[in-house]
Amino acid sequence: MKINILLFLFILSAFISSNDKQAYHLEDRKPCNVYVENKMPLFGDLHVHTALSLDANTQGTILTPEDAYLYAKGQPLYLQPYNPDGTSSRVSKLNKPLDFAAVTDHAELLGEVRMCTDPDSQYFNHLSCRLYRDFPRLSYFYINAKASLGKSLGMCGNDRELCLAEAQVPWLKTIEAAEKHYDRSEDCKFTSFIGYEWTGAVYSGSNLHRNIIFNNSNVPFSPVSFFDAPTRLELWSKLDQDCSVDCDYVVIPHNSNLSNGFMFEEPNQDELFIQNIKEPLIEIFQHKGSSECAIDSNDPLCSFEQLPYKDFRAKFSNDLSLAPNTSYVRDALNKGLELKESRNINPFKYGFIGSTDTHLAIPGATDEEYFQGHGGAGKSYRDSIPQGLPDDIEFNPGGLAVVWAEENSRSSIFKALQRKEVYGTSGPRFLVRFFVGNDLDKNLCDSPNAISEAYQGGVPMGATLDLSSLSNLSVFISAQADTSQEDQYLEKVQIIKGVLKGGKVNTTVIDIVNFQDTNLDDSTCKVIGKGKKSVCAVWQDPNFDNQENAYYYARVVANKSCRWSHQLCITNPDYCLDEPDFETPKFIQERAWTSPVWLENL
Repeated sequence: MKINILLFLFILSAFISSNDKQAYHLEDRKPCNVYVENKMPLFGDLHVHTALSLDANTQGTILTPEDAYLYAKGQPLYLQPYNPDGTSSRVSKLNKPLDFAAVTDHAELLGEVRMCTDPDSQYFNHLSCRLYRDFPRLSYFYINAKASLGKSLGMCGNDRELCLAEAQVPWLKTIEAAEKHYDRSEDCKFTSFIGYEWTGAVYSGSNLHRNIIFNNSNVPFSPVSFFDAPTRLELWSKLDQDCSVDCDYVVIPHNSNLSNGFMFEEPNQDELFIQNIKEPLIEIFQHKGSSECAIDSNDPLCSFEQLPYKDFRAKFSNDLSLAPNTSYVRDALNKGLELKESRNINPFKYGFIGSTDTHLAIPGATDEEYFQGHGGAGKSYRDSIPQGLPDDIEFNPGGLAVVWAEENSRSSIFKALQRKEVYGTSGPRFLVRFFVGNDLDKNLCDSPNAISEAYQGGVPMGATLDLSSLSNLSVFISAQADTSQEDQYLEKVQIIKGVLKGGKVNTTVIDIVNFQDTNLDDSTCKVIGKGKKSVCAVWQDPNFDNQENAYYYARVVANKSCRWSHQLCITNPDYCLDEPDFETPKFIQERAWTSPVWLENL
């Protein structure tokens, strides 16, 4: 057994470091034909699970990282339940390919899944693996619960050495797939990133999960898991230790709405000054709901895609108590302003992205009308697909990450992620630009060089402005609805402002534009009337005070449209479920959130 393991490790090492190690690790590619100095929007998904993940595997997903990238590039795929020949009555295909994606399978149980599903593994017939294959749903809960407590199966060995060795096979598959599908030609049609998910949790179900995205193919020999590093500080430290020359990464916390308030605990002294560097972004929207803000009577739009429970344990115990305010990103932004005042640093300066968190290996599948599920919470498709809804009714099709980058390459996109010039959407491909500056030209929207002038006179989403340099505060925003959606229009463009006054943060929502041009017939899901497809505005804050630390971000909101569950109800009345404990909305308003711009003394 030891000889086999050592032989495999040698082969893997040879693969990674071959004769031209330096060329393999660096951005070795042709220059892109399309290079835009003022940057172009690229749409992607940085949260994707395949059959290598325990939860995806135990619900019947057989698609691999290779399949996920093919799907992202436009190829249709069969979805479970499968026929004996591997075909299916369910097929999924993107309306338009993605520009970039990352497969982010769970690091913690890569080896265990391989042991129990790959007949070539010498542990395939172990008793634990036979139980895994015979009782997949039970195995999901049992193995996942142990992993959340930092405990592993007995077949892994005393120090998990056997499972760690087995995990090298799927990790290599992840690397190979990303390398194969990265378009290094001058066409630059698609960018793939090597990544994975660190599946941290506390108190039996509070979600602290994070996705790690690497800038190139120079990655750690093994993904750092929750077993190896049970806290965020240990994760960063171990990643730094395992990342060698030319290796860089961003850590992206996700799904804070299921963290039961623990995602944004105040950093200790060691974390305080590096948190923004290690974790510049957060996933504000995904398959399991919105993490922007808690339900608030002063901001009705905060109720969008809210889950009726506070963490995974509450979900499975039917504890329908709402998550605390401290589970949401806006609360973290406010806490950041307070920490800037008291400790002279803001560790919660997050940029925003969306993604799907698909567990069916279908990145970017965010279409509300043709939603086929993502299965991100252990739902067993083998039992449910033929009879009912494609997913738990409170879930949604997920969102997209959008970056403003000069070209479609790893280096350009990764730099955009680091500087936070990014935004998230609830699925549609909104186009949004957002700049903040000192007394921007009020006629900027009429200028043919508006974006160049905005860069010269201000800073884009994700940046920080020096308060001492400001006498006035202006915002430039332009937004466009998804051009592929005929009945989508823009209803609101809003600025959310948080400002520290007298030691307390005041949050306000300002409507920059507000159109009420359409209605929705929820009996047919038809949009009645036509509205605005695009807007542009320059707004000056009349309450600006250059003595007050603040943040500003934009929220772009579409007209009402039918939620996936209601569309399914109309076409299949048997699927109209009676939900006694919480009300499923019939309509939604799709949206986009820009990364904030912060104002502080630099």
